[in-house]
Amino acid sequence: MKQKYIILLAVFFFLAISGLVFIQFKWIDSVIRTEDQKFRFAVNEALKEVVNQMERAETYKRIMSKMRPESNMDFDNQDDAPSNQVMQMMLKRYGFNKGSRSEIIRRSKRPSLLAEQQTIAEHDNDTLYSRTMEVQTGTSSRIAGKIISIENIVSQLIREAPPLRERIDPEEINSTLKKSLDAVGIHLSYEYAVRGDYNTILYRTENFSTMTESSMYMRQLFPNDPIPGNNVLLIYFPEENAYKVKHIAFMAASSMFIALLLLVLATSTFIVIFRQKKLSEIKNDFINNMTHELKTPISTISLASQMLGDNNIPESSKDVTGLANIINEESTRLRFHVEKVLHAAIFESTHMIIRKEESDLHQIILRAVEIFSLQVTGRGGTLSTHLDASDPVVYLDEANFLNALLNLLDNALKYSIGTPEISISTSQASKGIILTVSDNGIGISKENLKRIFDRFYRVPTGNTHNIKGFGLGLSFVKKIVEEHQGTIHVESQLNKGTRITIFLPKNNRHEKGNHSPC
Repeated sequence: MKQKYIILLAVFFFLAISGLVFIQFKWIDSVIRTEDQKFRFAVNEALKEVVNQMERAETYKRIMSKMRPESNMDFDNQDDAPSNQVMQMMLKRYGFNKGSRSEIIRRSKRPSLLAEQQTIAEHDNDTLYSRTMEVQTGTSSRIAGKIISIENIVSQLIREAPPLRERIDPEEINSTLKKSLDAVGIHLSYEYAVRGDYNTILYRTENFSTMTESSMYMRQLFPNDPIPGNNVLLIYFPEENAYKVKHIAFMAASSMFIALLLLVLATSTFIVIFRQKKLSEIKNDFINNMTHELKTPISTISLASQMLGDNNIPESSKDVTGLANIINEESTRLRFHVEKVLHAAIFESTHMIIRKEESDLHQIILRAVEIFSLQVTGRGGTLSTHLDASDPVVYLDEANFLNALLNLLDNALKYSIGTPEISISTSQASKGIILTVSDNGIGISKENLKRIFDRFYRVPTGNTHNIKGFGLGLSFVKKIVEEHQGTIHVESQLNKGTRITIFLPKNNRHEKGNHSPC
């Protein structure tokens, strides 16, 4: 698949994921708003019920206080004082004068109150009709009197409004609040206060504060007063926010987790796709380079062999020694390339076997210089050494470390500008030895410097085949250095050269992970 199609697919995929995340955020915001509205509605309904109950209770108390005032009254019958007291109050309220005669009669244990003109002679059957009419007339007058009495009481209630402090009972308010909130499903601790005219707080709970960060709810007290005052019941819930979050926390967290998981998975998937695409391009480049690198020595060896075996060429004209040297050099070159490929395969499949022995680092460096000196001098360059380490003995796998050093020298030679100038130096550190290889090559940009240790990666040079290589050298060097518990660091400037610094610790006798000594 072409890269532009992969990019286009990634753009559409991320747009879809972004839309999903946006919708999830909007849904969570909608749920939060809904929960907030439900909570506010429930609180307002509870406060409405509290205010109504307070007003009903106050009206009942005031009516009862008007109908049963505390006063000294005469009892006609001391044996039935409570009943007579109630009846005397009723007489007074409903227009029956104390001086007029009245009589309480009982039928089926139910008392009836009759005025003097309503008294019925139990044994006078001849006047039954007249007595009935008298009773009906007395009932009508009593109903009329009751209506007038109630109207008088209501008129007094309307005209008279006690001070707010006398109309509230904090304990009763608290009890009613708790019952009303429980009825609407709110089981939270709360703080409340009663505020009168001029914003005067008449009562507040111990922890009530007007500076709270929680939402403050309020309801007017006694709203049915003829002249409503500025009396307000204030309440807030310190745990309101936690209560709302608790109701949606699981769904919101689960939704966001899934959305973010999809985003991470999508990102990871496309990162892998792009890496695989890049790796595929690098491997194709590697195969092309490998084909070119292997064809050249094979062709040279084949041509030299044909010349040696050609009978048409006189023996005196054959440069047997020269042709043998060519075959030997190209065979060595071919073996070197094959070893690189084998090393790459080893890195891919198994752990490299390192056999460390006490070795003189300077001797290994001199062997590498000897191998490369002819190639450097052949280009008119110099390969200098500055071996200043006072104690060059460390535990090394000589064969693998020599190959790593040869890879560094090969890169320095290939990427040098004009006449190569390569320098190898050592210095003593407190806990090991520092090895430095520097050149005057083309240098490496900062963008490419981050990837030079990747397998098959080659720094772009314009023409793929103008500088030979597989992109395996530095990855092999890094692997060898790490197997010796060392570190490698690269510094480079374009068109000025590259400096590679390797640190090898002295106490690296054991393998990684504290394996047994070799």
